[in-house]
Amino acid sequence: MPRSAPKHRPAAPTTRRHCPPEKSRQARRALATNSAAWRKLRAVVLAAEPLCRWCRSKGVIRAASCVDHVNGDATNNDLTNLQPLCSPCHSRKTAKEDGGFGNQKRTGQ
Repeated sequence: MPRSAPKHRPAAPTTRRHCPPEKSRQARRALATNSAAWRKLRAVVLAAEPLCRWCRSKGVIRAASCVDHVNGDATNNDLTNLQPLCSPCHSRKTAKEDGGFGNQKRTGQ
């Protein structure tokens, strides 16, 4: 049994100093990945094409778990610009296009 009633503690600020909100990857998206609209769109894409598009082109059968923007433009959520990928293929594509996981692409290396 608790000794005293729990005390309310306000949540700590969640601002990230190294990545301003106006430049964050989520801020550039047309739909946030945690929004109901994106989850519904993601479900439509995965239901229409449940296998990884890149693996399937190589003759490998693997279930897709991610929905990726074909041209890398997160503001264009047209169905023709969305493709289902497995997690390894999506990570590989992300790293190749933008330096990996939202980082700026490295040049001169």
